[in-house]
Amino acid sequence: MHSKVTSNLNWGRNTKIFSKVFFPKNINEIKVFAKKHNLIFSGNNRSFGDNSINPKLIVSTKKLNKILNYDKKRGLINVESGILLSEILKIIIADGWILPLMPGSKYVSVGGIIANNVHGKNSKKNQLKYYVNEIKVLLESGKIITCSKSKNKKIFEMTIGGFGLTGAILSAKIKLKKIKSSMISQQIISFDNYKTFFEIIKKIKNNEYSVTWISSLEKNKISGLLYLGNHYNDKKFNKLTTYSGDKKLNLFNFFILKIFTQNYYLIKILNNFYFFYKKFFFKKKVHWNPFFFPQDKFTNFNKIYGKDGFIQFQFCVSENRLIETLNEISLFFEKNKLHSSFVILKKFDEKGKYLNFHGKGMSVSMDIPINKNYKNLKFFLNNLVIKRKIRINFSKDSLATHSYTKNINGYKQFRKELHKINKKRKLNSLFSQRSKL
Repeated sequence: MHSKVTSNLNWGRNTKIFSKVFFPKNINEIKVFAKKHNLIFSGNNRSFGDNSINPKLIVSTKKLNKILNYDKKRGLINVESGILLSEILKIIIADGWILPLMPGSKYVSVGGIIANNVHGKNSKKNQLKYYVNEIKVLLESGKIITCSKSKNKKIFEMTIGGFGLTGAILSAKIKLKKIKSSMISQQIISFDNYKTFFEIIKKIKNNEYSVTWISSLEKNKISGLLYLGNHYNDKKFNKLTTYSGDKKLNLFNFFILKIFTQNYYLIKILNNFYFFYKKFFFKKKVHWNPFFFPQDKFTNFNKIYGKDGFIQFQFCVSENRLIETLNEISLFFEKNKLHSSFVILKKFDEKGKYLNFHGKGMSVSMDIPINKNYKNLKFFLNNLVIKRKIRINFSKDSLATHSYTKNINGYKQFRKELHKINKKRKLNSLFSQRSKL
């Protein structure tokens, strides 16, 4: 077992706290930490927020990265929690299987995507919880339990989307999806106003995957591209291949992207170019890797945001309040010289409990570079979600206050049940401390 002291503890690079991080090699070494107080378990440090950060002690599961069992015929895989999705995909794609739901990056741990109950581009059943059959969890007492929809059901439901507060996720059994091709049949539809946008998103119901990228956002104005996709089921495209080409930023890409993403005017130029290129030169047949993971092209792209990093802010708002909410945000951005380097919209209709991200309407996700107006941004966003009673995605959050979280549906129930499972509350994070869980 080795350890290190580091401050790079999340993907947003927005939390400057030095913590001691341990890397146990096996379950027995992990069990040692069940006796300690004030710690949190983490995976590959790919969370945008602070739910896997403890100011004193973090225990990483990165070395628990084995495939325990893989049933190629039935499409069931049992893996240790520290294994990355990228490693699983290298194996299962060649056998005609894929994860039924893909998060925004494949360089995330299985334990991490379960603890955050991630969602992706799925048009229906867009939460990981639908595809997890069983989890093995180490409780703060040192006891290891197996939980599922029929066994230890309450702990199972609280662990998926429980941000590591119920215990350390040691392994998981996941149901896979059968595919016949590595290719995705892709359709891209452009829009330059809200009327067109609301018309074209009706096409989502006929497609397995959908997501909307916004190129320009101003008061009462919107433009962007709607991406629709389905797995190819054509014998001409039945070749099953993994991926290649992901790489780190070189100096040229680093400086160019850094200049553009941190400047309000330049990001508009870059987005307009991207909009033009995709609108007129998009491919109707694309490999699954760039379709699901376009940002993985540069494996360390988060560094372009500089030493202060960025925050990802995601929330769900009803369709009839989308325009007024985005107008309020865009006006605030303009006044405070702020911007979002990415704005992603997703039609959302998911039920959930506890602190899981759910709701009906539109999911809005923004990557906002941190600058000197960060305090104003925190104050504005906290007031916005409280005033409009908007539900945010806690798995990406690093700024919501207790005055907001305490009134969210599921908060009191989750807190109550959590104190029953882990009475001593040894497991905690900056998120749980901030939320007074």
